[in-house]
Amino acid sequence: MRFSHSTILITGALGGLGSAIAHAFADEGGRVIITDVDEAGGQQGGARGPGLANHIGRGTEFMILDVSSESSWRRVLNIIDIRFGGLDVLVNNAGFFQSDIPFEEMPLAIWKKHFAINSDGVFLGCKYGIREMKQRGGAIVNIGSGLSIKAQATSSAYCASKAAVLMTTLTAASAGGRYNIRVNAVLPGPVNTEMLMGNRISFERQTDSEFIEQLADQSSLGRLATAKDVAHAVLFLADPGNSIITGTYLPVDGGNLVFRD
Repeated sequence: MRFSHSTILITGALGGLGSAIAHAFADEGGRVIITDVDEAGGQQGGARGPGLANHIGRGTEFMILDVSSESSWRRVLNIIDIRFGGLDVLVNNAGFFQSDIPFEEMPLAIWKKHFAINSDGVFLGCKYGIREMKQRGGAIVNIGSGLSIKAQATSSAYCASKAAVLMTTLTAASAGGRYNIRVNAVLPGPVNTEMLMGNRISFERQTDSEFIEQLADQSSLGRLATAKDVAHAVLFLADPGNSIITGTYLPVDGGNLVFRD
């Protein structure tokens, strides 16, 4: 198994993408530390943390982590150091998305909340992840978005905060290389998760299936990526077998947002 001797920390792990990523690493033998802002998943919804950890099994544990708080990062990584001897893989997955807000109507508080979680959270993860991995090397995978590189006027705060993830990935890769720490990003397109369904444009009177079908029609492959598709991409970039890959991003969108006009 690829990660049988690895300790993996996943942020925002109680959401649809995070839990799929956690399952994928556990299936590959990893010791998985799932984290979220609270046991119920905060903005993400989903199962309670300890319950998900027990369901995944294989030594998986849940810890509370507020990705926008330096003290929270220090506390969790200190626990991992003491109990497991260090960290091998970090997945910065925690995210916040509130759409359907015209650019000129965007409240500053909502803008700042996007940046606190999506941008500051990834920065702090990379900062403390590099500090933690300096002596042993490792891999960091940041979850961006197709909207990191394609504008959507009613999702300006999300687009801008996810664009920041890309440059944070590049600068962190440059900083971490000397310590044999690789930093890459995955850019999912739309994935049928609770977060996506909670951000349907309000004025479009569609059923759930019609909404998903409309998004799938925008894909070159005619379907949306699944949470498992995204998890497989994360495992690929974290895999020590791909030790030369750093400072890049991998779209996982069926040609949906990234390459389609």
